[in-house]
Amino acid sequence: MKMELLANELLLDIFEYLHPLELLHSFYGLNIRLNNLLFLYLRSHSLDCRWISQRSFTDLCQNILPFITDRLYSIHLSNTDVIPNQISQFFSYGFHLHNIASLSLSHIYSTKLLTRILLAYPQLRSLHLHMSCLDDEIEKITPCLNTIWSLPKLQSCYLDIEPKHSFDCSLLIQTSLTLHTVSIENDSVSTACLIALFKCTPNLRTLSINIQPTTDHDQDFSFTIPALTTLKLKIQSSFRMLSYLLKNLSHLRELSIETDMIWFDGYQWEDILTNYLKQLKTLHLLMFYRISQEKDIVEEMFYLIESYRTTFSTKERQWFIRCDYRREDGTVYLYTLPYGFPEFSRPSCDMSITTYPTENMSKAFASVRTLSLDYDLLYFATQTALQFENIQYLKLSYPFDDTFWSVITKFHRLKTMEIALNAYPNENYRPIHHVRSLIERSTSLRSLAIDYLILSELSSTPMQNCSLRRLDVMSCDGHFYGIECISLIQAFLGNQCEILLINIENHTIIFDLIEKLSNLRALTFQCQSDTWDDNNGSSMIDDELLQDLNQRLGPKYSAMRDEDESSIIHVWIC
Repeated sequence: MKMELLANELLLDIFEYLHPLELLHSFYGLNIRLNNLLFLYLRSHSLDCRWISQRSFTDLCQNILPFITDRLYSIHLSNTDVIPNQISQFFSYGFHLHNIASLSLSHIYSTKLLTRILLAYPQLRSLHLHMSCLDDEIEKITPCLNTIWSLPKLQSCYLDIEPKHSFDCSLLIQTSLTLHTVSIENDSVSTACLIALFKCTPNLRTLSINIQPTTDHDQDFSFTIPALTTLKLKIQSSFRMLSYLLKNLSHLRELSIETDMIWFDGYQWEDILTNYLKQLKTLHLLMFYRISQEKDIVEEMFYLIESYRTTFSTKERQWFIRCDYRREDGTVYLYTLPYGFPEFSRPSCDMSITTYPTENMSKAFASVRTLSLDYDLLYFATQTALQFENIQYLKLSYPFDDTFWSVITKFHRLKTMEIALNAYPNENYRPIHHVRSLIERSTSLRSLAIDYLILSELSSTPMQNCSLRRLDVMSCDGHFYGIECISLIQAFLGNQCEILLINIENHTIIFDLIEKLSNLRALTFQCQSDTWDDNNGSSMIDDELLQDLNQRLGPKYSAMRDEDESSIIHVWIC
């Protein structure tokens, strides 16, 4: 059957299994019908350019986007080790994206560039900044922040800014009447910042924020809290601040809260929920604190559990908790089940008590997407029946034993994995077949960071994983390697390796890597023989290593030093 004979609905269903960029490169321009279906598809799907090759990105910008700019509604761009300066490259084409409503930018470092982009697209309804670190002084960040709040149609804003320079909301003076969803990740804000945020966002309905109360506002704070219906909150130390917030959120329907050194027992929560949060339907709780060693630990634990075993909690609201305790330092982790947070990462504990029905425990951690699993936590998870089946990012300590397979039961969603070599009680126990089996079961795995020693053990036989494209032997290992690294990578991945990060002894190894890894399109490395120093006053003209690379590689390649860490060099194959 010819593809043209398929119904439009069936073609759109097929499109769901393909990447938007693959669809554009494969079907755009073939006929009017396919073009119209592509345009319909793009109305509800973002054009994600984070993994695209430089060649495909150039083709997209030169031969496709100029003809569909009025059909593009959402795009995600990134400055990563895949494409150099992708964000500035894209906007240098001068596209007039009149209908763009959602813009996502990852690893953007220039406040000037960000402000220029925001001013060019006032029609934005959604703005996401991921894993970014604005490099300018606070005097430049302030107008940038107010530019975001001045966008006349902006409804949703996600700010994941590294704390190199805090994105301080206390500097807000611009009021947004359209903005109703705000998420500020990766940095804690002061009480003053929270006050300014509420003042300048009067129609705020959904908020995700990390609060670290300051002494000057903790004693006397009074502000009007908007009609929030959804709150994701992390807060440290201040019981009074948290109590004040909760007692003034009468419209709240969903609450996810992580506390550090704040203790609310079940009776206190019952009082708050009964008298103040009467509309609350969903509660996800994660509390961390320490019990004084002078107290009877067992008695304290059982009092705590009983306070959450009331008729109100277990019958009326059907809210259940689990309490993990570490005897060594009196640390307590108390959280609701099913677990309501995307990441699970904590030291192992000695004791665990729960009010949750044991027959439902296998699904209790289904929401976890990111997991850090070392030897101690693996043992604890095995003893307390923790199971994870929807992991997308896994940080794992090697070696591990057969109990691993009962803790992580499914691997089809796993996309990124980091395997580090750590101390183990039995140093002679190295079950490398476990690692090989894990990688081969992870059919969606794209990126692997791994210790070089583990890689050398794995390379004895070819790896049976067709999805893996990115290999990082830099982040897990600080050693430098010679020419033998090429044969190890070839034996491990063959020609699948498209993105490689590695530490090497001499930069001449780069030329062999590029020659023998035929599908390589991005290379990031640190070189032991590199003498470049940011602090010696030299100019880039004196950068002999970079000059040699660019001269010998030719016009199809580009090499440059990393913006944040000059000892790291990126090479891109155009």
